[in-house]
Amino acid sequence: MRPIELELGVIAQAAGSARLHIGATDVIVGVKVEVASPSPFAPTQGRLGVTVEFSPCASPVYQGRFGETYGEQIAAAIEASLAPSSRSAGAGAAAGASTSGAATTTTGGGGGGGPSWGLDLGKLCISAGKTAWALYVDALVLNDDGNVVGAVSAATLAALVDTRIPKVEVTTDAAGEEEIELDDSPGAAWRLDVSRVPLVVTVAQVGSQCVVDLTAPEERCSSSALHVAVNRAGQVCGATSSGRAGVEASMLLAMTETAQRLAPGLWEQLMRFLQSPAR
Repeated sequence: MRPIELELGVIAQAAGSARLHIGATDVIVGVKVEVASPSPFAPTQGRLGVTVEFSPCASPVYQGRFGETYGEQIAAAIEASLAPSSRSAGAGAAAGASTSGAATTTTGGGGGGGPSWGLDLGKLCISAGKTAWALYVDALVLNDDGNVVGAVSAATLAALVDTRIPKVEVTTDAAGEEEIELDDSPGAAWRLDVSRVPLVVTVAQVGSQCVVDLTAPEERCSSSALHVAVNRAGQVCGATSSGRAGVEASMLLAMTETAQRLAPGLWEQLMRFLQSPAR
């Protein structure tokens, strides 16, 4: 892996933000929070939305429609890894998350006590069926020198760790209507539980080898790539393939196991930095 540089709090107006460099790849992520109405299909959960955009300067290939389309595909995969329940009604959206055709596989499930991975959107509910917190994660790729999906995933995790959500009190007025009072003082804000948020690790196939963290020129030599969402315990939470050709069946297991070996260590290293008092 190339050296990773990470900076938090880079967007003053955001609830949380991070800028991450992996080699020359440069990604910035901001998180916006606001009070909104919950989805009628999930009245006791908050909302989550992810967008990924490419600067025209990131790479010549992102000029025009391709950059917009690829950003939408990456956003779908990242959102599915953050909150699988938020895409249960449109899981097919993530299935196109590739540069040239893809297939997505997700494993695990929500269960009765919240999701087995990702954010617990139930913690974002303010008043069931009436109000909830909405999280908007916006990523901008400033420069692409390879491993963009992994960079966006890691920067998103860091921005969520940096996110502070105001304390809310719900009161009832004389007419019986609910009123929401926000306390946005730093001491009253609370943080998200990211302990179950996976990292997306990209494993590329070059010949008969599994390779990670390719640069942009190296990526052009790979025939396919598998973007695997893996949690801190090494469990696979989902996978998306991309590339000129589909992932060979004979390589699928080896590529998945490579991601499973690598992700927990990356997750722990990232969290040690994010939770360090010295940062």
